[in-house]
Amino acid sequence: MAKVVIFGCGRGADTAYRYLSVDSPHEICGFTVESSHLRARTFHDRPVVPYESVTTEFPAAEVQMFIPLGFQEMNGLRAAKYESARALGYRFVSYIHSRHWSPEPVAVGENCFILDSQIFNLDVQIGNDVTIWSGNHIGDRTLVRDHVWIASHVTLSGDVTVGERCFLGVSSCVSNGVTLGPRTFVGANVLISHDTEPDSVYVAPAPKQVDMTSTKFLSMLKLT
Repeated sequence: MAKVVIFGCGRGADTAYRYLSVDSPHEICGFTVESSHLRARTFHDRPVVPYESVTTEFPAAEVQMFIPLGFQEMNGLRAAKYESARALGYRFVSYIHSRHWSPEPVAVGENCFILDSQIFNLDVQIGNDVTIWSGNHIGDRTLVRDHVWIASHVTLSGDVTVGERCFLGVSSCVSNGVTLGPRTFVGANVLISHDTEPDSVYVAPAPKQVDMTSTKFLSMLKLT
């Protein structure tokens, strides 16, 4: 068990607080935000302190930190805050939902936020500061490097390497043996079957709207 201070007091911090409170042994002591974003002195009945004075209020020798920020700037904002807190001497907890499946313990770095219903196959490695939302399949010998965001229902086949600060959208899929270059953006429902270059973007074609009502369209289908 660790005493933890959470960075932020928005949606990410709220989600992290609720999961850690009911599904981890950690004690949430408080929250911290930069003074320019300080709107209230309490959040979930815990103190909110300016980040500029966090080392005084929550010394790094006594608490660990958790930074559940989003994927802004291709995960660059979260990565910067992580490095900033690390430079102040903080260690970081990781959260892995109790309801996941793997035939062996998964190698997970620090400041990771891994939600429910994951399937991890053999020899999976997850780096530092990685967010993995609900319901994904991570195949054998897959390596997810630092500062990555994986949305829900993503499939990573075996021997995949996900480069630093990549983003993988809902229901995307990466084929066996593929390496995603750093900061690759993979949109929802996209299949990646070859290696990608750094900073590349892949999106699926927009769906086509059929020019008729749904009732008429259904009547034209041959249903058995």
